[in-house]
Amino acid sequence: MVNILLACGSGIATSTAVAAKIKDLLNDNGYGGKFNITTCSIADAVGKSSSADLVIATTVKPGGIECPFISGIPFLTGMGRANAEKQVLAFMAQKA
Repeated sequence: MVNILLACGSGIATSTAVAAKIKDLLNDNGYGGKFNITTCSIADAVGKSSSADLVIATTVKPGGIECPFISGIPFLTGMGRANAEKQVLAFMAQKA
């Protein structure tokens, strides 16, 4: 099981929206049942990153993240989304 931490400023609004897009992306590409997504604030992400496999955030990467990091901003803006999707799928392919 791949543990994905999805963070935004408050841990409520944009992280939830991006989590839904990531879930659809992964399910559509054969990773259903192989991942768990937890949302949190970016302030909490640093402490929680030690137990996560991947952090995706809609903010700038803070110092102290202890696992791989992918920007979630393209999932909000649409700009660069295809590249961000490729990064997420490549990460999952390494873990599968």
